Amino acid sequence: MFWGFSEALDLMEEYRKILKPTEEPPTELNILLFGLGDPRHVLKSAAKSFKHNTKLNFFLLEGCLELVARNLLLISIALENNQLLSVKGKTHLFMDVFGNTLLRPFSTTYINAKANVLTKLITDVDFAEAIAPIFSFDGLRYKERDHLENVFYFWTNREKHVFNVTHYWNARVRSMLGSRYDHKMGVFDWDLHMKLRQNGAKQICPQEYKNWRDTGVAFTFPEYEQSDPNKTFAVGLSRNGDNFMHRGIVGNISTGPFISFGLKCPEEALSHTMHGVNEFRSTDITERNVFEIMYEIQTKENYVLDIKDIHKYGSYVLDSGKPLNEDHPRTEIPDACKYDQPFIPTENIKIDFISVEDVVKIQTRSEHRSKYDIVMVASNYFSLLKDDFPQLFNDPCLICFETYQYTTFHKDEVSKFTTQVKNYAASHSLELLTNLAINVPHPIIRYRNVSQSQ
Repeated sequence: MFWGFSEALDLMEEYRKILKPTEEPPTELNILLFGLGDPRHVLKSAAKSFKHNTKLNFFLLEGCLELVARNLLLISIALENNQLLSVKGKTHLFMDVFGNTLLRPFSTTYINAKANVLTKLITDVDFAEAIAPIFSFDGLRYKERDHLENVFYFWTNREKHVFNVTHYWNARVRSMLGSRYDHKMGVFDWDLHMKLRQNGAKQICPQEYKNWRDTGVAFTFPEYEQSDPNKTFAVGLSRNGDNFMHRGIVGNISTGPFISFGLKCPEEALSHTMHGVNEFRSTDITERNVFEIMYEIQTKENYVLDIKDIHKYGSYVLDSGKPLNEDHPRTEIPDACKYDQPFIPTENIKIDFISVEDVVKIQTRSEHRSKYDIVMVASNYFSLLKDDFPQLFNDPCLICFETYQYTTFHKDEVSKFTTQVKNYAASHSLELLTNLAINVPHPIIRYRNVSQSQ
């Protein structure tokens, strides 16, 4: 998974919900993100960290190293020195890399330059401490760091670093639709209106959703050209000299990257509809929310919406034309900024990367026992949970289970999965915090650990 099925949360604010009104939060919290796929909660929490004095230690556990590399890149965009990228520049760069199979040439140039910096981060301890002290790679094995180095090398502009993302995307769509492929636009429209929107994701507009399902490009603006393959979507990389083998593109291709930042925002006016048509796309809401994150990380002050900061294309169908470079790697190595300046300081945030080999092993490792104050579990990682998993919880601990609410799954599948979560929680003495009796979408079900205090 390259993105999740739940919205970005300020986890410090979430943790306050399990405290008594007179109770102060601790000075330090350990947070386990179990297979979330993207760093949305890290970035939202980092943006709001100037409001409190609690240090948040994030532990990211993913199932493959290519996702670790992608998380590193996306977090780096948000923390880039403001002399190198503006807030709006970071916003559109992040959206491009996060959600589009085809990138703007500028985004390709940035990834090419940043790949060299990220390589030094994982191989040079002194450089990492000087440039990005927010990261800790102690949990990664040496062979995993070697693999990350290969991933970053693949991202650089080389003749043999080919990633035919358009071909892979079309192959996935054909395989999923089968005989319905010739009527794919009708299928996409059905999935949006009868599944996603029925499940609560009403901000997603037909034109942006159908374009994403057809091309893999989710976030479009009229002033940008999406032309270059996004090599951060490549997984299963295996290097042989300068050549690479990979598994193409994997993960969900029916829900999209709209959920993480593109469903809600504080301004209700941005959710307004006219004759059933949204005035703002999910893309526009994503732009607003990512802009807020980038702004608050940089300025350490509250963001107040200026409508000029975002687009308003809810009723428009944007035609970006035929991509010019969709299957061909850029071979030139641009003489551009190195993007090797120190990150924006984030004193209250620390990010540790856990070995991918610990996806299952972490549940029985003694060093992780009673360690975590907040645990977020991705829906597609729920099947990996064993009876030992609650041993990771501190007391108190906020446990959040992502559901399939904001997906194209049928309602009975969503309900069945929710029941599985409830049964698991009940069998491990977790106290339900989410009011499931209210008939509203629940992309996350929240629990509190009470087993240790009883």
